Amino acid sequence: MAGVRFFWGAFLSLFLVGVIVALPGAALPYWREAFGAGQEVSWFFAALLLGLLLGIRLAQGERRHPLFPWALLLLAGALWGLALAPSFSWVVVLAFFLGLGEGVMNVHGNSLVGELFPERRVELVNRVNVGFGLGAVFTPLALTLLPYAAFLFLGGLLALLAALLVWGAPGVKSPPRGRGAGLLPFLLAVALYTGLEGALATWNRVWLESLGYATATGGLLLSLYWLFLALGRLFLAGLVAQRPLLALRGLLLLVLLLLLLNFFPPTALLFPLAGFFLGPLFSTLFALVQARFGHRALGGLLYAGAAGSTLIPALFALLPLKGVPLGLLALALGLFLLVRGLAEDG
Repeated sequence: MAGVRFFWGAFLSLFLVGVIVALPGAALPYWREAFGAGQEVSWFFAALLLGLLLGIRLAQGERRHPLFPWALLLLAGALWGLALAPSFSWVVVLAFFLGLGEGVMNVHGNSLVGELFPERRVELVNRVNVGFGLGAVFTPLALTLLPYAAFLFLGGLLALLAALLVWGAPGVKSPPRGRGAGLLPFLLAVALYTGLEGALATWNRVWLESLGYATATGGLLLSLYWLFLALGRLFLAGLVAQRPLLALRGLLLLVLLLLLLNFFPPTALLFPLAGFFLGPLFSTLFALVQARFGHRALGGLLYAGAAGSTLIPALFALLPLKGVPLGLLALALGLFLLVRGLAEDG
């Protein structure tokens, strides 16, 4: 029963990671209206990133209890603080603590499940990551239905519940020796994956608008993209678990096909389906790195993910608009070649 409790605590913690990731975009209209925030929003992201990097570093150690529940309690306080923040300067300060909690929660929310269920690691790490996708989808929707402060207080209560669920979680197990391919190709694959995921979410909407589609259409398709990411983790988890790297190679071929269709106006509307086939990528790579290289390697994996998700979408800003679909296709091709090499290495 303790394993089930810890699984759902990890699920809820990753749901909250999704909330943190989606919060800036969803809350920006409120920040502009309440605080007149403009270019100052860049300070929010800088503080969030600093907290995230520190949180990942702290989570690389062998102590999980009480670090994991404390991170959730810290998140609860930060969310409640955001609801009461009198100025945007306080929002920036609290962003550091959001990132700190996110880093710890992302590492331990995934690694705890992988250690509790090693024989079903790939499948269950994918399933627990459905929580992340649901949190990312839930946040913008909830902020259209609830007042800003009410949403943040609800988020704090969920963080408190998650802290209670993971209280007493076992410590990190001793790391195994690496086998098969080295760690570097996995790090590169995660960086390319998070870069592709982020670039699709950030720039493909702009590409659709250049093809003549309405802004509202792009927003709807973006929501569907995040939803399909979650559904891919849910429905493809069992299939991918049988032969992980070979399955990922096949899924990436389908992603490449969809990104080729992205060049043409009628079929560009199919881009959210790429999220379905990309869904299992991160969770599966995380589970394989945990099995092959142990817990300490997971910090490097998440650093690679943080770098890819921030730097690669930023580089897309340097491309001409017509280069967006080509850049996305090149990223997916590079990721496919890396995964194919890992699959051949075994």
